[in-house]
Amino acid sequence: MTITRRFKVGCLMTLLIGFGIGIGFIFGILAHQSWKKKTEDPVFMKWAAMKNIDKLDPTPEQKQKLETIVDRAITELIDFKAQALIHIWDIIDRTENEIEAELTPEQKTEWADIKPKRPVEIK
Repeated sequence: MTITRRFKVGCLMTLLIGFGIGIGFIFGILAHQSWKKKTEDPVFMKWAAMKNIDKLDPTPEQKQKLETIVDRAITELIDFKAQALIHIWDIIDRTENEIEAELTPEQKTEWADIKPKRPVEIK
């Protein structure tokens, strides 16, 4: 049985389309992760908030006061996020200690390798 030229071209086109879809999917995931990180940046948060406030067409005096309010809110959000992370890791540490109290010495050595590690910036 001979493979026709039309069949070869069809297979090649299918491979090309599949490759293109795969690459597009990967780039889409990377772009989404990048956008998500960017939206957590305080500079971006302020820009987005001020962009919405600009739709209200505030006077220069109002804009200055509103910008101060937005700055204060962003500072509070950043502090809240830091405190939340500290509390989360306090709960994890407490749970680790409770688990470790129930383990045998052999299990404790393995537990030391697999238990969650607290990030350096939260210690």
